[in-house]
Amino acid sequence: MSSASHIPLCVDLDGTLIKSDLLHESLLRLLRHRPWMAFRVPLWLAGGKTRLKSKLAEVLPRAATPPPQREELVDFLKAEQESGRAVYLVTASHQAAVEQVSSVFPFDEVIASTDTLNLKGENKAAMLVERFGEKGFDYAGDSRADEAVWRRARKAIVVHRSARRIQQLEETFDVDRSFQPVGTTWRDWVKALRVHQWAKNLLIAVPFLVGHHYHNAWQIAGLLTAFFSMSLCASGTYLWNDLLDLEYDRAHARKRNRLAASGKTSIPRVVIASVAMVGAGLATGFTLTPSFGLLLIGYIVATLSYSLHFKKVAIADIFMLAMLYLSRVIGGILVSDAVISFWLFAFTFLLFVSLAAAKRFVELKSVVESGSASIQGRGYRADDLSVISQLGVAAGVASCIVLGLYSNSEQVTALYHRPQWFWGICVVAFYWITRIWFITHRGEMHDDPVVFALKDPGTWILGLIGIACVLLASPIAAP
Repeated sequence: MSSASHIPLCVDLDGTLIKSDLLHESLLRLLRHRPWMAFRVPLWLAGGKTRLKSKLAEVLPRAATPPPQREELVDFLKAEQESGRAVYLVTASHQAAVEQVSSVFPFDEVIASTDTLNLKGENKAAMLVERFGEKGFDYAGDSRADEAVWRRARKAIVVHRSARRIQQLEETFDVDRSFQPVGTTWRDWVKALRVHQWAKNLLIAVPFLVGHHYHNAWQIAGLLTAFFSMSLCASGTYLWNDLLDLEYDRAHARKRNRLAASGKTSIPRVVIASVAMVGAGLATGFTLTPSFGLLLIGYIVATLSYSLHFKKVAIADIFMLAMLYLSRVIGGILVSDAVISFWLFAFTFLLFVSLAAAKRFVELKSVVESGSASIQGRGYRADDLSVISQLGVAAGVASCIVLGLYSNSEQVTALYHRPQWFWGICVVAFYWITRIWFITHRGEMHDDPVVFALKDPGTWILGLIGIACVLLASPIAAP
């Protein structure tokens, strides 16, 4: 630390004081809150970055939560300020956008871009030299644009994830101190991609199994390909959903640790990963069959519609989640010779409405227990809890009724030698739905009931009983 306490300490914002970039976050918030204005971005950018930042600050509401800070740097700034040193925030972000972020630290002054000046690189360096003189200030930054400022500063304070890059800067500039944030690991990306959620895509196999097509090796290969294709697309949309929910996730006790919300990696990296996953999934899907590729496009559009709008609409979000579950079953029909059945659609849709309601019930219940009256970014209040529960239980019971009616249909007679044993599956399904909602009300449910079920020993036991009932019914192999 410099002993010259009279030397002002100037600090960059994006990537330095905070673990994100306000311009990137503003663009995401525009898509989240004003999606119909996204087409104006190229027009604003044509007038320069200064105009873009100014327009974004003008049309966007205040962020629900500020970006995460670099605590180790904040501690350093506090120590410097307590020693009598003046600390300035000097940023290329627009002054209207900086207001909320700058309030987290008592800066002596905040200097930001205006409607006419983009305070970045050479512009920032020239302003600081005019204000404090050549070599009359120390500067903390993180990017290549900050090199222009470091050349004219007395001391450089570097924030960078790469030790090699820090070493290179130390050879070029008079680095007083460096901060090396912890980078991401493969485990962080596995969590962000929700690899455990791929289990939901096993629903693709439902039509295949119900139609007794499991003797066809080529269909098994097609189902595996479809499974990985939809899993890649799903992971890509999970990342995009995280970006759109950035500000709300930061207010959530658990979701604030997600890759994007925590600032462990940059927004552009998450966008690139999302596009790569979706691109690979679509390419694989269209290679398998064009109809499945088109289904994946519909799935992606529905997911983005859910993230941008339907997530905020009470009840509609539950039906949308149910349709996303159902799309996996439809995908299984498209890649196999299974016949589209009214019974299958009715049963699975009602079942998925029940599970989607359980998912929303769990989320709302945790918020209510924390003392909040509503969920940020959702259309629910605390007193909606009982309605969601009633909807979920009713849909679950209705799905079992449909299954019972199916047990008496001509389709079951054609598929089984002893169809009377199929009634055992109805009993198992009814017991399972009842058990799921008991667990949900007791607060023992995982956020996603489908994933919970695949990990739940009780579900596996009931599944084995159901398989035994199928075997006793003596299924007839599909031709």
